[in-house]
Amino acid sequence: MTDPLSLPKIPVNLSDILYSSEQIQRAAISKRNRKDENGTDPEVREACVQMESLFIHHLLKEMRATIHKSGFISGGRAEEIYTSMLDAEIAVNISKTRGIGLAEMLQHQLSHPSTRGESGNSESA
Repeated sequence: MTDPLSLPKIPVNLSDILYSSEQIQRAAISKRNRKDENGTDPEVREACVQMESLFIHHLLKEMRATIHKSGFISGGRAEEIYTSMLDAEIAVNISKTRGIGLAEMLQHQLSHPSTRGESGNSESA
């Protein structure tokens, strides 16, 4: 009689599980060289979207700070936490959908670095 709590024994070939260091390096290089349909790195794109989300959250927070609170109905600290979390989620949703264009501008700047300092504008004294 087998123990009902024990797991069934499955034959496992350890060579299928273990990876060589060469396989790991090849996977890391292919991940690093991976580009999306626009020819940009998806990690750079995600970082730009997160930066846009952070900017939008700060913008919403500052906009909400301009609203005068009457004090008649006050939620106290709980309301502040709730509105902050709400603003963060709204910012994420805005940046993940169409956004305000900041992510695209950042992505363009990061994928096409300026060569302005190298050519032309050097002053000689």
